[in-house]
Amino acid sequence: MVASLDRFKRQVAYAPIGIDGQRRLAEAKVAVCGLGALGSTIAERLVRCGVGTVHLIDRDWVELDNLPRQALYTMHDAEYHVPKAIAAANRLSEIDPSIQLHPHVCDMTHRNVQSLLTGVDLVLDGTDNFEVRYLINDACVAMCIPWVHGGIVGASGQTMLVEPGRTACFRCLLPDPPPVEGMQTCDSAGVLGPAVGVIASWQALLGLKWLVSNTHPHANAVERDSELAPATLTVFELWTGETRNIQVVPESQCVCCKQRDFPFLTGLHCSDAKVLCGKNAVQITVPALRKLDLASLAKRLGSEGAVIETPFLLRFTFEKFTISVFADGRGIVSGTENPDEARKIYQRWIGG
Repeated sequence: MVASLDRFKRQVAYAPIGIDGQRRLAEAKVAVCGLGALGSTIAERLVRCGVGTVHLIDRDWVELDNLPRQALYTMHDAEYHVPKAIAAANRLSEIDPSIQLHPHVCDMTHRNVQSLLTGVDLVLDGTDNFEVRYLINDACVAMCIPWVHGGIVGASGQTMLVEPGRTACFRCLLPDPPPVEGMQTCDSAGVLGPAVGVIASWQALLGLKWLVSNTHPHANAVERDSELAPATLTVFELWTGETRNIQVVPESQCVCCKQRDFPFLTGLHCSDAKVLCGKNAVQITVPALRKLDLASLAKRLGSEGAVIETPFLLRFTFEKFTISVFADGRGIVSGTENPDEARKIYQRWIGG
């Protein structure tokens, strides 16, 4: 611990952290869900601050247009289609080899979310879609794990700490997902790199503050029927320099934190085909997870089009489409945003 304290001496000198707080950070286990613009920055902040164990969860790989906003990754990662969880772990281990890093190259779904989050003290949201956020909220409320929500479009962002059993939850803020046709996305409105850094750093700060202030993380929930406190949603308009705090009052009839109903966790709202924001692509998830032999698949598809095989995925390109397939059967069909068309392409080349 002496070497660690020397590394973090300026952080330890900050009174709200001190030696005890730094030890709590070293003992903490966190999960970062999504390692894009927000998640990659959050993960780096946590590792540089000395959080002892970090689970890195992401379904995607590094692409060229990620590099202006996602500071952990390099041109090499983009050229070789390195999964973000692996690329992040590689870079973070160079920053601090003593941190325990657990990369998970997978899509977080109702099937695996509880196993991915079991044992962690805190979850941080780096995702880019509402379905996964509602899933995280369901899982964290059910498992009594605090989590930090964050989101950004353009230069406008927001953050909120949810403490199950103590505060309002995400569904108190948004009882139902907003209509897709009315939402701005990073594809339609863009996103500004420095603004991403502000939101991600604020999320990391909320997480660090919670970790050093709670000596027994899972013992802090009060009785389910007791009065919940408001959660604080911080809204940033970074282009104009405006910031405001909104008190999210617990909803007396909240499906999640009051009624204890978890439809996203049970898979009621799960879709096998998801349009990916800003990628002109659809993700296909097979109903029953299976293992694919990528080498055999590459051999079969090699005569039909261009194939690139890596230890983590296979990419098959034909006509205007590219299918990226992972060993668990999950596929991403690029070149369309039509779920039905993507399903047909997947079934034709990969199988049912």
